[in-house]
Amino acid sequence: MTALAPDLFQRRFKDLVDMGRARLPSLAPDWTDHNAHDPGITLMELLAWVAEAQLYSLSRLRRDERVAYAALLGIAGAGTRGARGLIWRDRQDARSPAATFAESVVLSADAVVNVVGAETPTFRPTGKLLWVPGRLTKLEARGPGGHTRDHTAVNERGGAAFPPFGESAGRRDVLALTFRCRGEAGLFGARRQDAKGARWAVGIRAALPGGGAATEGAAPRRGGRSPLAATMVAGDERVPLNIVSDSTDGMLTTGALLLDLDAVTGSPQELTIEFTSPDGFARPPRVVQIEPNVLPVEQGRSISRELHLANGMPDWSFELDAPGLRFAAGEEPLALEVAEAAGLNAWERRDRVIDHGPDEGVYELDASAGRVTFGNGVDGRIPARDAQVLVSYSVSDGDQGNVARNRTWKVAGFEGAFGVNPDPVTGGAAPPGWIDQRREARRRTREEHALASSADVVAAARGLPLLEVARAWVPLPPDSAPRAGVVTLVAMRSRPSGEEPESVPETQRWLEAIRRRLAPRMPLGTRLVVAAPRYVAFSIDATLEAQPGRYPAKVREGVIAALRERLALVSSGEAMPPRRPGVPVTRRDVTAWMRAVDGVRRVVELRLLGRGRRAVDEIAVPRSGLPRCDVGASNIEVKRATPGSRP
Repeated sequence: MTALAPDLFQRRFKDLVDMGRARLPSLAPDWTDHNAHDPGITLMELLAWVAEAQLYSLSRLRRDERVAYAALLGIAGAGTRGARGLIWRDRQDARSPAATFAESVVLSADAVVNVVGAETPTFRPTGKLLWVPGRLTKLEARGPGGHTRDHTAVNERGGAAFPPFGESAGRRDVLALTFRCRGEAGLFGARRQDAKGARWAVGIRAALPGGGAATEGAAPRRGGRSPLAATMVAGDERVPLNIVSDSTDGMLTTGALLLDLDAVTGSPQELTIEFTSPDGFARPPRVVQIEPNVLPVEQGRSISRELHLANGMPDWSFELDAPGLRFAAGEEPLALEVAEAAGLNAWERRDRVIDHGPDEGVYELDASAGRVTFGNGVDGRIPARDAQVLVSYSVSDGDQGNVARNRTWKVAGFEGAFGVNPDPVTGGAAPPGWIDQRREARRRTREEHALASSADVVAAARGLPLLEVARAWVPLPPDSAPRAGVVTLVAMRSRPSGEEPESVPETQRWLEAIRRRLAPRMPLGTRLVVAAPRYVAFSIDATLEAQPGRYPAKVREGVIAALRERLALVSSGEAMPPRRPGVPVTRRDVTAWMRAVDGVRRVVELRLLGRGRRAVDEIAVPRSGLPRCDVGASNIEVKRATPGSRP
């Protein structure tokens, strides 16, 4: 935060007291004594005194104090952000390297990547990468009981979402990716030593979440521990692979997995990579496409040891040769070294050189202007005359590096087009200004407070990223229940297909993930319990008669659609709201719903089947429960109208 409003100290004690007293007649009409001896007026004067002191101090904060206050809200200065994205092989281009190359290629971290037909802005790979021509021969989900499901065909087509680890996605579920290299030299090619330190990228295109927030933020994750584990299987050899970077958050968002292959001794031509989740998934991933050899890129470039010669004068400064200093919050913007008699020494950045002595190697940095300033010999050391000052830093073009989807790309070292980006390259942004930081501080103060009320808990649960919280509520405890400081949150996952799944989607891992994210925001002394609704399963046996001239099959489809809409447990975007907890389902209700369907002449017979398929007149639902209709187990028959019968 570099500045505040010009003068916040515009209201004095008397102004604040007068403003409060003027509002009393409308807010508290029964309060008639507004004189100084009234205890309420005394309290108002106390609050006005505190507010005046706070306004005075806010108008006179030093820069380091403002930075410290901003840090309490998690706000720190940052430079430009480079746009990031993935380049995939172009399936329509028969002359692309993915279709014509036979040997593996090692891409250096400084390889220039551009959109075809444009020399700027330039992109770079996110690191040293191994690119291996070949094809994905099989993509298979393996369950713990030996059950397998082949995703190869649906993955090759793309477009349709599928669960790569199955619908349950437990700790023992495995995703097996079998890849065959085109070159006879195998995975690493003829020069194995060149691939040392190179990472193999596996791209993931994830389906959009069905509810809740879509992602943690605009910027992708950089490294961090992946919830996945990977093992390479080649013949009889099994080699655990380190996942160096996972921008997919365990295949929940679009991104890439970067695999460290240094532990692989040979150069297999055919291999299988098995992905598992040792701790289980918070929710089962759903992806649109999985493919090795994607190219993760970031807009910008890195500058190594840019040379500047010191003039030996006090307060000497210089500007960086390239604008658009790029660094994330909490990172050092640049590395600065000074060639001295004792050798090349690193100098350190400080907010103010005047706080340091004459022998300390420190400098100031104005990140927005890209200007480096040294001391004067009393406050901070002066670099010797003609001393070499070497600076290393990264730059980007900010939002000018954002690229729309389906552009063709070229990569240095490859002739012609390399591939396409099916998703936009996004995330490029200019450095946040003080107005943006102040706006963000106000937003966090407003939204990221302690969860003091039931509405706060529900809103926070609905806003959790990637967990697909479709519904949530805090049931009121019975009047006789003791106040033990326990808050119970009932949460429901979205139904992406719009239909009720066979098994209850609210797994214990999913509920625990919600509790773990919300618990730090609960007030002290309050314990949060997250539970699923108490579902009451039932089915329907019904015989209906269609109106004359109507197809029974079409009428049956309309009846099933009406039942699903009436008994929907989460909102599907239709006008009908989801079913309220605790409301029973009666035989009369279901009969009325069926009679209202276009094409139904009459309901001949109807039975509600509860536990043990026992016929009941009403499906009783507990207070925080919901009825769960098993349409697949229901038997709904629609007959043609009998001639001469009465409706």
